Amino acid sequence: MQLDVLFASAVVVLAGLTVLGVLSLIIVWEWCAIGLTLQAYRHQPTHQERVPGDRMSVLPARRP
Repeated sequence: MQLDVLFASAVVVLAGLTVLGVLSLIIVWEWCAIGLTLQAYRHQPTHQERVPGDRMSVLPARRP
């Protein structure tokens, strides 16, 4: 086997492993983000738990 073919094969294998690693990282990242979003949605603070510095969405009142 020639040296350049061996080197090219090694580069392709390492590139494939890198792509698989990045994809698995993205999947885990999204899984955690979805879990945190669901947890925040399930436990919404009551009016007494909110502090003045909290960000909250305020919708304008509907006009008749």
